[in-house]
Amino acid sequence: MLLNIFRTLLLLLSATVLSKIALSALNPFLAEQLFSHSGAYSLWWGLRLDITAVMVMATPAVLLLLIAHWGNWRPRLVKLWLLLACFWLIVTTTADAIYMLEAGRHVTFEVFTGQGLEQGLLATAVTTYLPQTFTALILVLLFAWLTWRLPITAAPAPCRYARMIGGALVLVLWLGGTVTAVRGGWSDAPQSPMSAYKVGEPEQALIAWNAPYAISYYLAKGKKRAAQQITPAPTAQELALLAKHFAQQPQLQLPSKQANVLIVLLESWPAADLASYLPLDTEQGPKSAAPYFDALRQQSITTNALYADGYRTVEGMFATFCSFANPIGGGVAGTQLQSAPYQCLPQILKEQGFDTHFIQGSGKGIVGSFAQSLGFTHSYGKKDYPFAGTENYWGYMDDDIYRFTLDKLAQAEQPFLITVNTGTTHDTYLPNDSDYVFGKDNRSALRRNVIHHADGALQRFLEQLPKVLDEPTLVVLMADHTAGVTQHDLDRNAIPFAMFATDGSLPVQKLPLNAGQLDIAPTIMDWLGGSVPWFTGQSLLTQPYQGFAHYSAGQTVNWIQGQHLVRFDVTQDVSLEHNARCFTIADNGIKLHQAQCAQAPYADMLSLAQAYTRYTQSLLFKGKTSEFAESLSSSSTVASQ
Repeated sequence: MLLNIFRTLLLLLSATVLSKIALSALNPFLAEQLFSHSGAYSLWWGLRLDITAVMVMATPAVLLLLIAHWGNWRPRLVKLWLLLACFWLIVTTTADAIYMLEAGRHVTFEVFTGQGLEQGLLATAVTTYLPQTFTALILVLLFAWLTWRLPITAAPAPCRYARMIGGALVLVLWLGGTVTAVRGGWSDAPQSPMSAYKVGEPEQALIAWNAPYAISYYLAKGKKRAAQQITPAPTAQELALLAKHFAQQPQLQLPSKQANVLIVLLESWPAADLASYLPLDTEQGPKSAAPYFDALRQQSITTNALYADGYRTVEGMFATFCSFANPIGGGVAGTQLQSAPYQCLPQILKEQGFDTHFIQGSGKGIVGSFAQSLGFTHSYGKKDYPFAGTENYWGYMDDDIYRFTLDKLAQAEQPFLITVNTGTTHDTYLPNDSDYVFGKDNRSALRRNVIHHADGALQRFLEQLPKVLDEPTLVVLMADHTAGVTQHDLDRNAIPFAMFATDGSLPVQKLPLNAGQLDIAPTIMDWLGGSVPWFTGQSLLTQPYQGFAHYSAGQTVNWIQGQHLVRFDVTQDVSLEHNARCFTIADNGIKLHQAQCAQAPYADMLSLAQAYTRYTQSLLFKGKTSEFAESLSSSSTVASQ
């Protein structure tokens, strides 16, 4: 029986790997990389995903073998299943390869978009992609013959008792191995098809990808888990409005300064807990959850307020690194959108020779793989730490994360882009009772306790930086999002922000701006001497500032310009009289006051917000975000003719 299982695995693994190699070789964009050292490594790395698909597909065959073994029967149905499994492995790989040529990315949730179009898709495959179709046919016939010739033999045990015990042991071992393979081991968060991006480079992930696993995975997840575009396409008038607003969008200019960039994502920090944003009324203990950060803002360049574009780390990462709005009410990571070629800050800098690292204290999981899909070559999680430290429920706490970061800073090749995602504020645990300076009476107090503890760790980290940095370095401190705060006003989206350069090239200044995460990547590029036309935010170093902040919750978009906010439902026809709400923002950047939408400047804000939302969502779901400025320029030219 064990020999039969081994033959089954070998057959299915051969079908998976051979079809992947054959179909990748027919892709002119992958062929050169495939037959290189990088391609060989990608294939080897992708074996973990291939084995996942094979283990799942082999499970029914193994169960049939066990039933035949227990009953002392001949395993007649095994070959039929193996034939179907090989067919699935080859056909899904072929379909994915064709989709890659058509759309430039692998199939994920798009498996649902072709329902009802199967006949037309088949005709396209046969007519337009004949080499791929012919290769698939040859492989199907080859593995049908190999399956027919596969020696699946009955080897009865000497007694029924021995058969039962032996079969049960094999079943337990097989199920344990299958669960481990599907989960991707036990040293990190469970894997998904997007785990292919952990290979290190987005280009390598294209080869490491396993299409049968991905298609099966997303079919099992269901259509409801896919990112859905809920906005209509922009009108010609809206495109003209955007073309006028973004008329001064810069041309692509690569960085001229070979300097370092260090970004610290302060996990879940809300600005509302800091006295420098909103004075706190507390009878005992510190008045601010982060007194060091409050003092640091006075020594850095900062803004009156900065707003997060989402409510999860991956959403904050996308807005920050890509300067592009997230899908309305959701995120890019873990959906069909993740594999699109966004050309975000990490990818751009990496292509210019920057050493890119993403560090966190929890398991790498979807955050780590998403970071690598955005262009970070190296991604580290708690299993990569070479030392024991203090951990909360999620993983390492900030002092140990910063300790690991200092080691990486000392070793990194310069110039570098290193991002740190902190971990203390992911939980409410603190090592000592004396650390709970705000008490434990309510959720707000627990949140402020961990922020206060994290603030001390940040201070210790920044005081150690001069020991490992000998070149000019831009240090950006900001939250990825907030957590555990009230739903009132802007508490959920207002985040702390401060930025300084170790060479003193940035002024100490509080800019009178209410800005957003979309402005961070353009600001970093500006400091490096570059610019990117598809970044939709504006550099904070540019005067006059004419940017905006944007975020969505459910179907509702919030648009901030200056001290004004307009809020509207993207699924409804919106006017100032219907389905829109308007507010003025207090000087602290957090408190809101109801305003009459009939007043200026809300009409212009609403028109711009609707146009931007429809246009960027359209580009996002087409995977064409890097065409933001180019398409606007084309539409402007057409409109003027």
